[in-house]
Amino acid sequence: MHVYLKIVLKSDYTRKDGTQNIRLRLTVNSRVKYFPLNIFVLPKNFKNGKVKTGDAMSSSKNLLIDKELNKANKIFFDYRINDISLTFDNFGRDYNNDVWGSDSFYDFVDLLRENLKGKLTPGSLKGYKDQANKLKSFRSKLIFKNIDRKFVQDYEKYLIITKKNKRSTINKSLKFIKSVLNRAVVDGLIKENIFDTIPIGRTDGNREFLTMDELSDLSNLYYEGSLKKNKANVLRYFLFSCYTGLRYSDIKKLRFNDIQDEKYISIQMQKTKENVLIPLTSKAKQLMPTKGFEAQPVFNVLHDQPTNRYLKDIMKVVEINKSISFHCSRHTFATLSKSLGMEYDVISKILGHTDIKTTKIYAKYELSHLEEEMKKWGSVQ
Repeated sequence: MHVYLKIVLKSDYTRKDGTQNIRLRLTVNSRVKYFPLNIFVLPKNFKNGKVKTGDAMSSSKNLLIDKELNKANKIFFDYRINDISLTFDNFGRDYNNDVWGSDSFYDFVDLLRENLKGKLTPGSLKGYKDQANKLKSFRSKLIFKNIDRKFVQDYEKYLIITKKNKRSTINKSLKFIKSVLNRAVVDGLIKENIFDTIPIGRTDGNREFLTMDELSDLSNLYYEGSLKKNKANVLRYFLFSCYTGLRYSDIKKLRFNDIQDEKYISIQMQKTKENVLIPLTSKAKQLMPTKGFEAQPVFNVLHDQPTNRYLKDIMKVVEINKSISFHCSRHTFATLSKSLGMEYDVISKILGHTDIKTTKIYAKYELSHLEEEMKKWGSVQ
């Protein structure tokens, strides 16, 4: 493979002030690609890859040129030493990576978050940031080579003893590190993932749900009108989720134009991107506010923290001694639907499950069949 790097001034575009952009020219087997340095100079002040002293900023610009050329040469050297073929795509990926050459785990997480914008939900991106900050509380500086078996064991002890995390929370934190390391392997930053030899235990997590009587007590509390406005609002969309199985993120994004013929919800789920049809039971319809504009949110959904805080207060009012969060509404729908005799595959379809580990594989169901199954909720008092 013949690879050449050279600093050039390409004259295909000239700015109003007469300056042109200095570029790095990469030649691979007689094919050429240019990478702009965003360093601008008058053509008369550029020669042999350097800015001449006629430019008032020549010293600074030449330092920047040396820095970019040095970075490019290091990338080329790394590919050669590792016997990896250099292509325009992989060179461009590394060259345009602002943290290339850094062995900092946290720098790589920041890069991942930037690259995943628009691909992951804001909540998922925030999860990356929160997990990184949590890890920083244990180790403020962290490089890849320090992540070994002992590091993982020490971090796990820290989460148990200092953070007093539950097993499911600990597993989530370890899975975060594992997923980042997997990406680092793919990008060639590290050769192997230590978690390939360290199994992360699986837990069922918080599977709390409401019984039929508890759900009835909450419904009665809502219709009594004794709750303050904010708590009544939260209980309203929490109950709606109990009767539809929608996640918090889907309740939040639900618009009036997602309600078809006032009979069912047609929505793409935020988390799985799965399209679902959910027939509305009479109890769900009663909880819906008066229809507004088509693109108007159906419910006034608060942030997740105040939502869960109000739910804890509400549970105390009806003396439900369970650790209930908003996600428990989804477990409530699934569990009670099963107890009412709904087919397992129908429940899965409504919940939008796509992973065989989460639920059984289900067939396509016509809306009429879903409606018939959801009528079983009509027996709930």
